[in-house]
Amino acid sequence: MKKRYTTLLVLGLLVGGIFTIAYSTLPSLPDMTPFKEKAHAYNVDVIRDEWGIPHIFGKKDKDTAFGLGYAHAEDDFATIQDVMLATRGKLAAEKGPKAAKTDYLIQWMGIWEAVAQGYDTLPEHTKAIAEAYADGLNLYAAENPDKVSPYAFPFKGEDVVAGFTFKTPLFYGFDKELGKLFDTSIPKEIAKEGEQPLVWQPSEHLPVGSQGIAVAPHRSEEGRTHLLINSHQPLTGPVAWYEASLHSEEGWNMAGATFPGAPIIIHGHNEHLGWANTVNKPDLTDIYVLKINPENDQQYWMDGAWHNFEMKEASMTVKLFGPLRWTVKKDILIAAHGPVMETEEGYFAINWAGRGETRQLDFMYRLNKASNFEEFEEAMRMQAMPSINYVYADKEGNIAHFYNAQFPHRIEGWDWKKYLPGDRSELIWNTYRPYQDTPKTVNPTTGLVYNANNPPFQATDGNDDPKSQDFPPSMGIESFVTNRALQIETLYGLEDKISSKEFEQFKYDLSYHPASTQAKRLREWLSQPIPEVWKGTVYEKAFLHLQSWDLSTHLDNTAAALGVLTLAPIQQAQGKKVSSEVIQEAFVQAVDQLEEHYNTYAPTYGQVNRHVRGEVSLPISGGPDILRAVYGGPLNEDGQLHNRAGDSYIMMVEWDSNGVISSKAIHNYGTATLDPTSPHYSDQANLFVQEKLRPVYRSKEMSLSKGGRQYTPGKESTITEMEAGL
Repeated sequence: MKKRYTTLLVLGLLVGGIFTIAYSTLPSLPDMTPFKEKAHAYNVDVIRDEWGIPHIFGKKDKDTAFGLGYAHAEDDFATIQDVMLATRGKLAAEKGPKAAKTDYLIQWMGIWEAVAQGYDTLPEHTKAIAEAYADGLNLYAAENPDKVSPYAFPFKGEDVVAGFTFKTPLFYGFDKELGKLFDTSIPKEIAKEGEQPLVWQPSEHLPVGSQGIAVAPHRSEEGRTHLLINSHQPLTGPVAWYEASLHSEEGWNMAGATFPGAPIIIHGHNEHLGWANTVNKPDLTDIYVLKINPENDQQYWMDGAWHNFEMKEASMTVKLFGPLRWTVKKDILIAAHGPVMETEEGYFAINWAGRGETRQLDFMYRLNKASNFEEFEEAMRMQAMPSINYVYADKEGNIAHFYNAQFPHRIEGWDWKKYLPGDRSELIWNTYRPYQDTPKTVNPTTGLVYNANNPPFQATDGNDDPKSQDFPPSMGIESFVTNRALQIETLYGLEDKISSKEFEQFKYDLSYHPASTQAKRLREWLSQPIPEVWKGTVYEKAFLHLQSWDLSTHLDNTAAALGVLTLAPIQQAQGKKVSSEVIQEAFVQAVDQLEEHYNTYAPTYGQVNRHVRGEVSLPISGGPDILRAVYGGPLNEDGQLHNRAGDSYIMMVEWDSNGVISSKAIHNYGTATLDPTSPHYSDQANLFVQEKLRPVYRSKEMSLSKGGRQYTPGKESTITEMEAGL
């Protein structure tokens, strides 16, 4: 017994010693005083309007960026900090083993090597706003040290730039291409010389996407220029929209939305012009199959000789439990083509658009400050963004669609969408096609441009689209046509003149187009005979009811829930053929689930489709790949679809015939991203589900008249009578 107690005592002391050492070796926060004092160098006021939206007024651009950093941190510091931790490759130190893959990817992609080379080459004014934004975050952190990770603090301008280098390739699907490497069920078909890919053909593909639409004055009933900004993003998390209005005496006057960690407006408008972003997904990733020397696995075969890999080491600090962290190290091999991934099926080297790119912030800053079409296009000529469409409009009545991308300068005669042989150096590209090679539609004769994640060869309702045959297959331009694109061209295209009311009304269209993949495949399936085993059962009744569906996703529709659930596998297949058996299985499951939760296969869609925020749960119209985009599947344990992505921040902008601007907007929830006790946690949700917009305030006087609080970050806030009464 005595020996047992002695053993337990020794183990206890050992564990206690380990924890003591672990706590003592954890990084600690520095003295916060200098970060508070640094705030005195900035001259900025923040005005929160009745919706809690920050209107930031700085003396200089860097003052405004500082104010944005502080205000955004007030509303969403935890998300911003997680973004910074991920960008630094330190997320696993706080989140544990599951985050180690992200930390490894950051180092594998060479993010910080790129920043080390590119940061000092950025213009001083661009570095100034990155560093000022970081100072705003640091001030908030200094005032709230209990919320701060020592692995993230202090934030730096380099963190901001690195975030763009890391995240922008993900928008065209770079991460998904990497994921396919580790899926052994996907065949790794290798391209052959002289084998061309299929040329562009109109077809449907169904991603979570976005839409931007612009109408020129001659197409407008009131002679106005219209712009719809309608990105579809997750409603929460690191790429959820945050609304702000930015002003400085140096001419920075943007209203719109941004992401956590971004010191500019990503899409929105100034007094002169505006733009909407939508995702495009050309083939911008190339994967090469390497032959490894069987006698030396540090060599690969190329051009008739063995070549040594370059090597570097990734180091991941991983939280185990409590204060315990473990450092994991892993070698990274680098071939002439790019960094290498080793899988069960071999070694693959990867090259991608945006690799080593650090100019994204400078590009976006130039867009924010542009005052006319020429300045906007001059920024586009930088080709600093790996991808992303831009739908443009301005006070002069110009409209345009830019299918922006960094198109690799590849040789023809290969199907670049397949895996490539790694033994031929001529297949390695290191430059991009010039700006003039990119598809764009500027001031078409019909006065309408749009994009809803469709090809650039369908950008207007006339004949001014770029022609697919003018762009070589090696550019890898995608070929999908969404339901939303079909609806836009039908709704807007049928109108000789589009009124302001119609421009807004069409955005909230709730139907699937009869020619969409969803409608065509469902129609085919519903045309088959009813299975004999269904005769006289609830499935027969549900089948007949679904046949009567008008393809609307209005919240009062009694067939929409059954229809959307039955369409789910067609939606997920992204344009690929779905068998009748799979559709039937989805239908049967939908009937069973609806009967279980609602005692009917025909509940109103609003009973099922919900917009939920904390204690607020509201019925909402719309669905997947609908212009009123709502993505909520699959059904949860309560038998509901909770809106998770799609329509989020929506903005409508117009310039009248005199060039005077006005705009309206709505956020899916509200400004207070993380604080459920805030009045702004869900104060816009009701307007959002009612498909209503609120005015955007641009002047300091208007912001003050609607404000609840005016304050200077780092100084005592002034509470107005309005906020005191909240």
